[in-house]
Amino acid sequence: MEIENEIEPCAKKTKIEEIVENKDSVDNSAIDEPSADIPAQTATLDPLAYTKTGEFTSEVFKIIIDNLPKYASPTEVRKFLSKKLDLDPVKVKRPMKKTWAYVTFRNEESRQKALGVLNEAKFKSTKLVASIAKPTANPFARNEARGDKKIEDNRSVREKTAPLHMMEYQDQLKLKLEEIQSVLDNYKVMLKKSWPTKFPETDYDFKISSIKPSTAINGYRNKCEFTVGRNVETQDPCAVGFVKGRFNHGNISVEDPGECTDTCPQVMLDEVRDFKKLISNSAFPPYDAVTNTGAWKALELRTNKAGSMMVMPIVDMRQLTEEGLQSLSSLLMEHYSIRSDLSLFLKLVGKGETIKHLSGPEFMTEKLCGLEFQITSGSFFQVNTDGADILYQTIKDTAKLDQDTILLDVCCGTGTIGIILSRFVRHVYGIEIVKSAVEDARRNAARNGVENITFVEGNAKTETMKILRKIPKDTRIVAIVDPPRNGLHGDVVSSIRGNEMITELIYVSCDIKQVVNNMVSICCPTSMKYGGDPFRFVSAVAVDMFPHTRKFEVIFHFRRGDVQNTEMMIEKTPELPVPVVAVNENENNDTSNTS
Repeated sequence: MEIENEIEPCAKKTKIEEIVENKDSVDNSAIDEPSADIPAQTATLDPLAYTKTGEFTSEVFKIIIDNLPKYASPTEVRKFLSKKLDLDPVKVKRPMKKTWAYVTFRNEESRQKALGVLNEAKFKSTKLVASIAKPTANPFARNEARGDKKIEDNRSVREKTAPLHMMEYQDQLKLKLEEIQSVLDNYKVMLKKSWPTKFPETDYDFKISSIKPSTAINGYRNKCEFTVGRNVETQDPCAVGFVKGRFNHGNISVEDPGECTDTCPQVMLDEVRDFKKLISNSAFPPYDAVTNTGAWKALELRTNKAGSMMVMPIVDMRQLTEEGLQSLSSLLMEHYSIRSDLSLFLKLVGKGETIKHLSGPEFMTEKLCGLEFQITSGSFFQVNTDGADILYQTIKDTAKLDQDTILLDVCCGTGTIGIILSRFVRHVYGIEIVKSAVEDARRNAARNGVENITFVEGNAKTETMKILRKIPKDTRIVAIVDPPRNGLHGDVVSSIRGNEMITELIYVSCDIKQVVNNMVSICCPTSMKYGGDPFRFVSAVAVDMFPHTRKFEVIFHFRRGDVQNTEMMIEKTPELPVPVVAVNENENNDTSNTS
């Protein structure tokens, strides 16, 4: 049954009506990449054919909400829906700086409940408007049905994975510094708007002091994921590499990654070729994004400096029988079992997600700042190991740690930062809500004999309060956060702001454009939501973790009170043991294909 995308007429058109009138009602691709559960079935020329296969997809139960605040994050919207309105959203797709969002639910009953509640609800004093929306269109079928041409992307995979590879490395660093300062200038503009009285200009002079180069410039990544699929030009159905173009533009061609030595180590590219031979000669077909059939979907590789390799094929199991899965697993084990330095895993997708250990060690280890860390198949670990040494050294220097300091590692993950910095402080408290990450953190602390660290599993806001009650009030407490790309949850920022025992904050960001809301919340005037004195900006320094790309990490230092008069003079702590990596003078100019 086709779902209508109309709303009741009213005196004045809402943004929803404008959106529906100004774009195809099934084309929501401007918001986000289509969901992973949307097949690319083009044979029927029906953009919504995937909703009629009998397989579950939440896209069938979709609504659009309008009149949301322009800067409300997807997390805030989800929390409002689930906590305030007692709804159960599956996905929230929220474009930046827009007043509307798409939300999907598990069934029609949940969607109808949401429509009834939302059209009577207010979000931050603004009355919301909600209506039914059609599922996201399959881009291939949509384009073919319309007669549209796909949006061509003529860049090579090397240009996509390493867009700055033609620039001298020093010029790359200069470009990144300019981009960072441009974003920081915007921080100040946004923050100014939050001050009802005279803005304290000198306390928020956002300037980037420097960018530290990576000692490893080429082939630095210790983790890569390669797609399996059809190469459109050669018609090879079993290509393994990188997708050329974007899925929602109708591009699905998988290109060979042989020339991508700027970011990928040669040992990984060799592994890709070996894997391609294996699956090309197997009885199991590669995944086809056009027909949504096949098994082999991707290959994830990890490596360390010792030369160990972690291999994890990703397989769509929807069309595999139990017998077929056993046969596929046996094929992999037979192929890889002769290598003692290799850990073999299998990730199954399509019906949930499961990771199975097939053979070899269950984890690999890596040395970082003189310590040894255990890396499992699902662990987060910085992709540039040499760059991570520099990053953590810079964090230590920025925070000016000493033996009287208590370090609060909020949302600590597997505890890498806290464990490394524990040598320079009195005690570290790491807070993490994910149980498996806490277990990894405790194992890594024990492996390195670190005793002055405590890892706590639980909600950051609640556990922070509990920890601070145990610490004497005259103690110097520094909080450190290294959040995902889209920044910290508002509750975590509110907790840090409201606990005035936290006098300093180190904020590590891998995408400074996406954390503007966090920066404003950290520094804005005291309010009901953000209690305690605001933090003042002290400094910012960048570390280039991703040569040949436009990405980087920035370390921000904030302190409460008058920064100009409370600069703390703390004796410099010893340097962390950072390995010296020899760099060829011409390495940053090497654009040759070494495959």
